[in-house]
Amino acid sequence: MSSSTTTSRTVNPWWVLALIALPVFIGALDLTIVSAFLPEIIIQLELPLQTSLDDAAWVVSGYLLAYAVSMTFMGRVSDLIGRRAVYVACLLIFIAGSILVATAHQGPTDLIYTIMRRMGERPDRESVTLLAIIIGRVVQALGAGALVPVSLALVGDLFPPERRAQPLGVIGAVDTLGWVLGHLYGGVLVNFFAQHKAGFEQFLSSISLNWPPPDWRTLFWINVPLALIALGLTLWALRTVPIHRSKGRFDFMGAALIVGAMVALVIGLGANIEVSGSTASFEELSRLPDYAVPVILLSLVLFTGFVLVESRVKDPLLDLRLFRHRNLSAGAIVNLFVGFSLMIGLVSVPILINIRAEDAEHLTEAALRVGILLSALTVPMALAAVPGGWLSDRFGYRSATLAGLGIALVGFILVWQTWTVDLSEGIIALEMAVVGIGLGLTFSPISAAVINAADEDHRGIASALVIILRLIGMTIAVSALTTLSLQRVSVLASAVLGPNVADPHEFVDVYARITVQVLSELGLVGAIVCGIGMIPAFIGLRKLLQREAQTEPITAAH
Repeated sequence: MSSSTTTSRTVNPWWVLALIALPVFIGALDLTIVSAFLPEIIIQLELPLQTSLDDAAWVVSGYLLAYAVSMTFMGRVSDLIGRRAVYVACLLIFIAGSILVATAHQGPTDLIYTIMRRMGERPDRESVTLLAIIIGRVVQALGAGALVPVSLALVGDLFPPERRAQPLGVIGAVDTLGWVLGHLYGGVLVNFFAQHKAGFEQFLSSISLNWPPPDWRTLFWINVPLALIALGLTLWALRTVPIHRSKGRFDFMGAALIVGAMVALVIGLGANIEVSGSTASFEELSRLPDYAVPVILLSLVLFTGFVLVESRVKDPLLDLRLFRHRNLSAGAIVNLFVGFSLMIGLVSVPILINIRAEDAEHLTEAALRVGILLSALTVPMALAAVPGGWLSDRFGYRSATLAGLGIALVGFILVWQTWTVDLSEGIIALEMAVVGIGLGLTFSPISAAVINAADEDHRGIASALVIILRLIGMTIAVSALTTLSLQRVSVLASAVLGPNVADPHEFVDVYARITVQVLSELGLVGAIVCGIGMIPAFIGLRKLLQREAQTEPITAAH
């Protein structure tokens, strides 16, 4: 079934974990890093702000799509050709994409402009530069997205089943923490560069360097040395790690179908999971395009085709028999609910802060406060992954997951009962911390349950399932909750103001209080979702005994 190359030397797996987590964090940061300065990019390119925002949104959405697409098949590729080779390739792709974004206004723009001219088009050069940035971001994401499942699979290779829960939780938490903090990191650095522009110009002149002062492009140049350092150190650390290669062929048909289904689903549901301080209202989150329904139906058709293909081919991308394992199927379902619940917190905080800050503060100041309050959710969530692993090892997957969902449920009930326009930010931060701790406690047991359920030949694709299903849960949450919330706001506004309101903008204060009331009701939704998630966790999850670790996972070979 497999071949391995081993050495007699040993390596500290926690040291390797720290090294492989760094590129995961950097790649996750770049998912939302441009949110804070996307309008600045448009202004620098001298594009009309009002008409270019939709196109520029693909700087974020294109990254999200490629990030999700890469996850769907690169985990399986790592099963076939080895984790080390795929990990190195992913890092190099990410570095190449970072360079493309940083230099998009130069060589890439020239190349695309020349090609389009030869095709008979007369494009605007600034629009071509925006296209080059989007292409560079897609290349970045193809590498960054694949890093996550490959890193999770590496943890499975480095740690025995009974010790995987904590390190798996660390990778999941680092990934989530990165993309949530990305907009804050980008906003702080870009603001710093802008405030000290004259000083940077003077310094560069004093050392005879004819370089432009740092700006948003510098953030992508920073990726290059960090990723190269991580690449060198990781290769050194992995030199003694056994290389596992599964036999079989890559399932191109299955990969095409699941990639198409994922792309259609994300596009149909909005393609805009963006945690940003610029989020000011439900309307900005829920503007689904006219083609949403047919594209979502196309996604269902492609997914049905994927299931049919996977049940018939000799070497499937995802052997469906893996889902016979209770831990894998239950963990996958619970992760959907975790992603859904997480998005409630990530969306509610920016809306609340922007409503309170409207006409009182500048948008950048509001964005900074959003970042701080979101940190109250995400930092405890990341830290909770470690005790979550300890609880999982000591009491089992079921108990640790139920404890986490129960704590998150309490946090959401507090949101439901306390959120008002005038609620202090300290209480908001405390409640977000409770939710974050609860959700963070689930990362380790769910990841360990899913990955330990797969045999060695399919550990990479099982690792991808952990992140993909959480991402799908988040995507569904954005679409479903904002649509329902808009309807709820409309109903409440009609009840208070009457059905024939000529100009809703005349009643800003009323709408603000109604919106916050609906946000508090999302807390009730979060509590219900956590409660529902407890059902498959209680029924399906159980801990593998150490003596069962080598025999329990289902072998998916034909």
